[in-house]
Amino acid sequence: MLKLNWIEIFLRCIPEMMIVIWGIYIIAGKSFNKLNYIILSIAMGLYGFLVRELPIYFGVHTMIITISLISILIIEGIPLFTAICSTLSMLLLLIISESLNKLLLYPFNIGPICHMPPLKKFMFTFPSLILMVLFILILKHFIKNKSR
Repeated sequence: MLKLNWIEIFLRCIPEMMIVIWGIYIIAGKSFNKLNYIILSIAMGLYGFLVRELPIYFGVHTMIITISLISILIIEGIPLFTAICSTLSMLLLLIISESLNKLLLYPFNIGPICHMPPLKKFMFTFPSLILMVLFILILKHFIKNKSR
């Protein structure tokens, strides 16, 4: 079971979902309504928090959230294949950014982040969110240049 503190909803879950959903829309080449985007991000952030609280094996929550996100994107009007590819692409970018963040922290001998207080955990995991934004901006640039 992956235990989170309630403050992590606002510090990690919602911002992470905002970045992931933004990236999905960029990869899918779809524009979005800002209000729907905010509502979807908050709802998926809360949903992700609740799924992580379930007494299930580590990693299963990722599959549940991914399938749910793909389903919601289909309801939002993104075609099935595009929803799957863009969601899995963002999942890959998330894994890469989290791994790079871990590599950046490795020389400082930082212990397990999962056992830290929420604010300290946020400080050590925030760089991965910045990396995600940078990856998405680079991806957006390449997609924009490719469409020309």
